[in-house]
Amino acid sequence: MNDRIRKILTQLIKKPEIKMAELSAELSLTRRQINYALAQFNEELVENGWPEIKRNHVGDFIIPMEVFRLFSIQQSETNQRLKENILSEDERVAMLISYLCTTTSYVSLNHFCDLLMISRNTVQDDLKKAEKVVSHYALTIRYSRQTGYQLYGLERRILQLQSDLIKQYPMFRQVEIKEQLAPLIPEEEVLHLIHNMEQMLHLSYSDESIDFLQSAVRLTLQRSQAESILSEELGQTEIRRTPEYKFLKVLLQETSWQGTQEKYLTWITLLFLTSNIYERKTTQVFDSDAELKRLIHNMVSDFEKQTLIIIDDREAFERRILGHLRPACFRIKYNLSLGFYSLDSLVQDSNHAILNELMKELIVPTENWLGRAFPSDELELLSYYFGYQLTTPHNGSLYKPRAVVVCANGVMVSKLMRENLKKLFPELHFLASFSVRDFYKFGNDYDLVFTTTLLSSCVPQFIIDPIMTYKEQIRLRYRVLNELGLSEVDHSVDELQHIIRKYAVISDAKPLREELEYFLLKEKQNSPLENFKTLPALTNYLKPQFILQTSEELTWQQALILACQPLIDYQIVNEVFIQDCLVQIESKEYGGYLGTQTCIPHTTVDHGVLKDGIGLLISKKPITFPNGQQIHFIFPLSFYDLTKHLKAVNQLADICKDQTFLIKLLELEDKKTIYQLLRQSS
Repeated sequence: MNDRIRKILTQLIKKPEIKMAELSAELSLTRRQINYALAQFNEELVENGWPEIKRNHVGDFIIPMEVFRLFSIQQSETNQRLKENILSEDERVAMLISYLCTTTSYVSLNHFCDLLMISRNTVQDDLKKAEKVVSHYALTIRYSRQTGYQLYGLERRILQLQSDLIKQYPMFRQVEIKEQLAPLIPEEEVLHLIHNMEQMLHLSYSDESIDFLQSAVRLTLQRSQAESILSEELGQTEIRRTPEYKFLKVLLQETSWQGTQEKYLTWITLLFLTSNIYERKTTQVFDSDAELKRLIHNMVSDFEKQTLIIIDDREAFERRILGHLRPACFRIKYNLSLGFYSLDSLVQDSNHAILNELMKELIVPTENWLGRAFPSDELELLSYYFGYQLTTPHNGSLYKPRAVVVCANGVMVSKLMRENLKKLFPELHFLASFSVRDFYKFGNDYDLVFTTTLLSSCVPQFIIDPIMTYKEQIRLRYRVLNELGLSEVDHSVDELQHIIRKYAVISDAKPLREELEYFLLKEKQNSPLENFKTLPALTNYLKPQFILQTSEELTWQQALILACQPLIDYQIVNEVFIQDCLVQIESKEYGGYLGTQTCIPHTTVDHGVLKDGIGLLISKKPITFPNGQQIHFIFPLSFYDLTKHLKAVNQLADICKDQTFLIKLLELEDKKTIYQLLRQSS
C-alpha cells in the first residue's frame, strides 16, 4: 500500500459518499491516476484473499468491511499522519527495522504483515529499502528457514541504529508503538528507573531527553531479554568509571531485568550519558569529568580574552556549560546523533552568528581531546546555549512539572482525558496514563497527578471528572496553575476589577471575577479549547436509526449486542468491537459508566471501530451489569478520531447526570421524539 493509495483510502473512509470528481479535486489527482492506484491496491487485496473495492452503477465507492478494518488498525493518537492512519514508506521501513532491533527470535514475513497491516509484496519492497538503511551501519538483513529474518552485525551498531531511529521518528514516542515493540517492559518501571537516576545524580533531564529515554531504554531492555552478546568495542573502561554506570548497576539489581541485563548495562549508561540535562542540583563534579572541566575553564578564559566580557560567578557558569557539553562529547565520541532538536526555533541573530564563529575556534582543544570534530548541529546548539547562559545566568529553560493521568473509566475515556489535559496545560509535561494499581507502584516519581478517584499519595493530586464541560476545564486550569505558582491571573484580575470600579457600579463581583479569570486564561493559553463550540454535537454521531427501545428482560450481554446492532448494520463497527466490549465489561476494573444508569461501551480503533457513531438502547426494565449497577441506557461509542468528539462526550456526560431528563427518555415511546429531545439538549 503506497502513499497515494493511503491518501485515497483516507478520503473514501472519511467520506464514503464522495464522488470521483470531488475526490479528484481534493487530492489533486486525475481520474486515471485514482483508477490506476485502486487497481493496484485491488490486486494486493485479491492476492491476500480479500474482496476488492468496487463502484456501483451510480458511481459510489463500495468498500468491503475487511478494508475498513485493515485501514483503521493503524491509527495512532498523536502525530497528524498517524492520526489519519497513514504511515509513510520511510516510517514503515523504520518500524520494520525497529522490530528486528528489539527481537532476536524467529521473524517471518507474516510477522511483518501483521505488524504493519500490509501485503507480502509491500513487505518485501520495504525489506529492500530497509537493507539499504541498515547497510549504513555495517548491518545486513538475512533470511533462513530456521531463523527467519534477522539483523546481523555488531550488537553495538544495532543498538545505535535503534537509538537513531527513535530520535529521527517521533512515532516511537507513542505508547501504542512502544507496546508493540517492547511488550515485556512496563512503561511505569522505565519511568521509575529514569526518576531514580535523576535522584541519585542530583539532576533533572530535559523534557526532550525524558521522552527519548522512555523509548530508548524500554526498547533496549526488550532486546536484552533475548540471548545475544554485546560488543566490547564501546570503550567500556571509560564508561564504567562514570557515576551513571555505577548507579545503574545498583538500580537494575532491584528489577526483574537483573539477570539478563548486565551485558547491556554499558549501552543503557551511554543513553543516559548522552541525554541533555535541564538542571544540576549539586556543585559536585565527578572525577571522571576532571579533564573536560579543565578544557571548559580554558575555553571560558579564552572567551573572556577575545570578547573583553567578564563573566559573573564564573564557577557556576562553567558548571552549567559542563552540564551541556558533557553529553555532547559522549554523543560525538560514540557517533550518536543529536536527534530532532528544534534548531530552527532558536533565535538566530547577528550576535549568535558571531558567537558561532568564535565557538569554532574555542572548541578546538576539546575536539583534539576527543579526537573528533564537532558536527555543525552540535556546535550550533552549543553556541546558542553558551550565549543563552551569558544573557540569563541564573535561569534555565522553563521547567515543566511532570504529570500523569490516573483513570478507571475505560480506554477511550482515559485517552480522551490525557489528550484534553495536554491541550489544557501546555505548561505541564504529561508522561503517561496509568491505572490506580500501577500508579501506587511508583507514585512518587511525578510532580502531580490528575485522577478520577482519590489516591492515597503525598503527590499533589487534582480529582476531576473524566469528562468536563468547557467552564469546568477553565476552572481546573485556574486552580492548577495557581497552586503550582505558574499563573499571574489573580494579580491581573485584581487590577482589572480596580479599573472597572472607577467607571462602573459592580452589582455582583463574584461572577465578574470568574468571567475575567476565564478571559485571561483563554488569552494566555495556546489551546484549541476556544473552538469548543464549533465541534460536532452529540446528535452528529447519534442518528435516529441508531436508537432502540426494549421492554424485555435481558442479560447485560444480550443488551450490549442489541445496542450495537444498528452500528453493525451501518458498518460503524464490526463484531470485534462487541467481543472486546464484552471482555472489558466483565473485568473487575471496568469503569465505562456515566452516572448511575448509563453504560458507555467503547474500545480502540484496532478493536473494530470503523467509523464515527453512537448508538442508544433504552431499556424500560433495569439491566444488571457485573458491577451491580442497574442500567437503563447503553450508549455504544465508536470514535475514529478522539480530537473531534470532546463536545459530544461532554453533552453525553451532562445527559447522564440529569435524572429528570433520563426519566423523560424512559417514558417516551417514539424514537423520533426521543431523538428530537436529545437534539434540543445538545
